[in-house]
Amino acid sequence: MGQETITYLTNIVIGVILAGLLMHYWHRQGRPPTMRYWMLSAWVMTAADVMFAMRPELPHWVSRLGPTLLVTVGHCALCLGAQRTAGLPRSWRGLGAILLLHAAGLVGFLLWDQPTNWRMVMNGVVWAGLSLWALRSLRQAPAMFWQPLVSPANAFLFHGTFHGLRVGLATLFAVRGWAEASTSLQILGDLEVSFFMVALFVALLIANLQLRHEELSSAHAEVQALTGLLPICAWCKKVRDDDGYWRQVEVYFARRDHIQFTHGICTDCLSEHKPKKTVEDPSGPAAGASSGG
Repeated sequence: MGQETITYLTNIVIGVILAGLLMHYWHRQGRPPTMRYWMLSAWVMTAADVMFAMRPELPHWVSRLGPTLLVTVGHCALCLGAQRTAGLPRSWRGLGAILLLHAAGLVGFLLWDQPTNWRMVMNGVVWAGLSLWALRSLRQAPAMFWQPLVSPANAFLFHGTFHGLRVGLATLFAVRGWAEASTSLQILGDLEVSFFMVALFVALLIANLQLRHEELSSAHAEVQALTGLLPICAWCKKVRDDDGYWRQVEVYFARRDHIQFTHGICTDCLSEHKPKKTVEDPSGPAAGASSGG
């Protein structure tokens, strides 16, 4: 078993684990549309590695077109996931045009049927461009998707930078005709896929969990604020309970918090409602009777 086959098998195992985790999270969270794109991209990238590993058993044209185009489809799904996460409109036409142009280029190299590094250059340009597009989209998403060091945006940045450097080296090797160096560059690219998938999809799970935590914390704070409000009638001072019934304050608290009330009278009410003593009038009947005697 060659080094290339071992690398692809490793990528397949990693891809299945990560795609399975994303599918489990997507299912447990009620199948949110945002997570659907990330999950589909993980499965597509894993399927591409399966086809790469099966290249010796596939027809020549399938082995040269199928796995490479699947990688591009996976990158397009990643762009859609980034746009959906950021709340941006999906660029179906633009991504479809890139996919068709890449397919046309691969068909051209297949018809040429000559070993060349320019095919690697074309692939690197497409994949680097799609990664940087996804990075730009995520910059408009919530902060946990681009601000932390371990974030999906930084995974795209690293991936796009790697492919940019790979394009430069592949161009140099193509001009100089360094075939052996090109083989090493291909192996390095296959290894980078493993690091990219782990960094990206783990960062996505962490970011989504952080977003979910903030949403739950905000909802909990809102519920606490709402439960602290007590509707009370401005006229009779009855309060409204959770069932919508208006009750006396004593009844409400006795049922809710098991508080027993004792009744008294405050000083203001005492002075207002205390019966006033009657003062005798000197010019009343008693005085008249005395003077008329």
